[in-house]
Amino acid sequence: MMKSSKFNILFILFSLFATNVYSQTIEVSEDIKAHCKSYDIEHAFWSDSENVCIHTFKSKDDEIFHYVGGWSLTGASGYGQLYVYNSKDGSLVGLYKGQFKDSQFHGFGHFEETYFNTEGVSVTRTSIGNWSEDGAHGFIYQKIINNDTQEVSTFYGDMKNGYKEGNSVIFTKEMGVSNVIWKDSEYVSHTSSQLFLDETAYAWVQYKYFDNETVLQKNDNVEITKISKEE
Repeated sequence: MMKSSKFNILFILFSLFATNVYSQTIEVSEDIKAHCKSYDIEHAFWSDSENVCIHTFKSKDDEIFHYVGGWSLTGASGYGQLYVYNSKDGSLVGLYKGQFKDSQFHGFGHFEETYFNTEGVSVTRTSIGNWSEDGAHGFIYQKIINNDTQEVSTFYGDMKNGYKEGNSVIFTKEMGVSNVIWKDSEYVSHTSSQLFLDETAYAWVQYKYFDNETVLQKNDNVEITKISKEE
């Protein structure tokens, strides 16, 4: 499930009622400025020069959050940037740059997080696409890096309310390309793909437009020798 519920806890504190205001675009009312500053007098302030609200504080999980961006009477709104730091060593463990609504990821955004997966391995996941009420929703590009081995997995596909749903294409160095079907983030089935390989596209163009009958392009265990019209 691809949701930012971990970060939603902090923003529940920000909200009360009503209107959205996008940062750096229109004049901001005094009540919105006051609402921004009322959260924490010592660590929250409003920038008149840039029309943005700034909050910095520590969560119950001992992580340090820093938000800068648009604000409304319901909290973070419009374009904003959220940074999450490890309170022990100051390292960056989470980052979101994109649209907010009612203090939730909502609209187009870029989300990065570093965490330990179910196997206890440190990974960094980057997700770019559309969000709805803190969950990835719509077409999403996602890249996961194993921080120990530097192995990379890339996902292109649809998500619904934070769950992988329907068709996707996944690229890995070890397995090549696969068409994978999901239901509520549960794996359903997959088929290997040759036509989505970069080497296949290269070989086809060489064959069709440059009269190269044999093209050798090596990518791990994949060798392309020739693509015929029948193929």
